Amino acid sequence: MNPIHALSALLLLTGSAAAAEPHLPEDGSVDRTVHVRLDTDATWGIGGQMFLGASAHGTAYVGAWKSKRATGSVDFGLQLAYQNEPTFLAFWIDPEQVKGATHRVQALATVGHTFHMGGKRQVALGLHWFMGLNHWDSAYSLDYSQEDVHGKASVKDDLFVTGAEVQLAYRFSKHVGVNLALLAPMPTASSYVITFGSIGLGLTYYLR
Repeated sequence: MNPIHALSALLLLTGSAAAAEPHLPEDGSVDRTVHVRLDTDATWGIGGQMFLGASAHGTAYVGAWKSKRATGSVDFGLQLAYQNEPTFLAFWIDPEQVKGATHRVQALATVGHTFHMGGKRQVALGLHWFMGLNHWDSAYSLDYSQEDVHGKASVKDDLFVTGAEVQLAYRFSKHVGVNLALLAPMPTASSYVITFGSIGLGLTYYLR
């Protein structure tokens, strides 16, 4: 190939890549490009008791269809979540008598569909199914001196978890937005172990 032609082709490809938006086209078209986004959330939910946590959800998605009001994408992702149940969130427990916490780490695969709506496709409503591993680590000690009751226990378990997620996101710039996520595991095990449900709020980063 002529070196000048090769250089011209490379510059054209580089320019096209640089011009590509890191999200679905704002005109509502389907570009068939694989886009990547990262959702980072602070979470609150219910397991054995209330918990606080954090999650990071990376998603690769590609446009599949379009209409006047929305563009649809098929989504595949990986999510890592951490949850902590401290005793101070359980108001019925005396923290001087009961000490400890429950920890959960979940590594999940997700698949689903997202509706990208609005004049510039800035609003996204996603419906996803998740499945993966739930690691549960619970350790507590108690000391009821008046009743002469003392003890401690530690329990660890690894269980399969699956369920549904609904996510609402709004992109307010080229690379950054906000999102709200609701997750509800199926009752494959006790909610003490895999949680009953959670809500997350945080920032979304559009990477590609």
